[in-house]
Amino acid sequence: MFFTLSAQSLTYVDITKAKFENKNAEEVFKDIEIVPLETHKKGLLKINEATYYLTDKYIIGLNFFGPAYLFDRKTGAFIREVSSEGRGPNEYVGFLYNRYGFDEKNNILFAGIPSKGVEWKCINIETNKIESFVSRPLPEDNSEYDSIHTPWFLKDNIYISFCNNVTGKDKIRLIVHDKEGTVLKKYPNYLQYDAAGNRDAPFEPGIFYYYNNQSYFKEMRYNDTVFCVNEKEMIPHIVFKLGDKQPSYYHRNNADRNKEKYFVTFAYESNSFILFNFSYSTDTMDTPYGSRYLKNGTFHTGYYDKRSKQVFISSLPDLKRSGGYTISGIPVNFLPGTINKDNEMIAQIDPAELVANKDKIGSKYKDIFKNIREEDNPIVIIAKLKE
Repeated sequence: MFFTLSAQSLTYVDITKAKFENKNAEEVFKDIEIVPLETHKKGLLKINEATYYLTDKYIIGLNFFGPAYLFDRKTGAFIREVSSEGRGPNEYVGFLYNRYGFDEKNNILFAGIPSKGVEWKCINIETNKIESFVSRPLPEDNSEYDSIHTPWFLKDNIYISFCNNVTGKDKIRLIVHDKEGTVLKKYPNYLQYDAAGNRDAPFEPGIFYYYNNQSYFKEMRYNDTVFCVNEKEMIPHIVFKLGDKQPSYYHRNNADRNKEKYFVTFAYESNSFILFNFSYSTDTMDTPYGSRYLKNGTFHTGYYDKRSKQVFISSLPDLKRSGGYTISGIPVNFLPGTINKDNEMIAQIDPAELVANKDKIGSKYKDIFKNIREEDNPIVIIAKLKE
């Protein structure tokens, strides 16, 4: 179904009125698959650093600032590394983007160098070759923006990229551009923060997703609004009402001002649900550089039921422990990682946690996990978000 952005209605997700309940994954997901990834010496993933993309054939696992590996979607068997870091043909210098850096419509992983590189390399995961390049659009002057992240594929030859507001006073938030770096549209940035010390300078891709043939964007952590965006318009679509849990964008470098706040780090939706993850910290810590950071963070997931207009958070109300979805018979919870254009979610669980709770594993999964070891590659969960 196609529609104009202007015709959209605005949805308010009022987290201040959320119900805190331990949630079973079957309430919002269906067709749940458990896929242990093969522990192969040429394809090792770190549980605290790995993120994933999902295609109809592959699970793509990436280590933060590390290599990407292909695994068979059904069996979890290791296939190969995607390209490699180096200066040879079809290699990349820098890193592969492990957040919103996969063009799933064209099977492209983006590689680049930090911040101000002149172009992104487009690595086709099927051929394992650098298929083409996307030129990074340049600012007209230094006040527009300082850095720009990986491109998000809109359609045909058109992309959109998020400017990180590293200076705290960048004038541009999003740039629509073509593959040659020609700027087609600029969306202004009205948000500023005190960048003194630049302790929390962002290097983030923004949150992007596809829904009903449209692209959606949310700035990570400090912002509360999801926008529907294309090459002509940017329209508010979802607002997370956080009340006194709203972090201060202007004081993003002041950890004491932002403790005990909700930082929304993931969003996605179907016709029936809006999913979100958020982090929450109660304490701060000093650093050797005289600044302070949030510490003792917990991570939580929740959803908004579009029919009942009720928000649920899968956690205890005190938020002292991280809270995620559970699957009956698996004594380890999980948070949604990424969701593809087909509404398929992929998440991970830690083999070490399963080993520590092996006596609580249900009979349905005993056989799958009978040989699991603490040092094994993560186990991924694939499930389709209910419509």
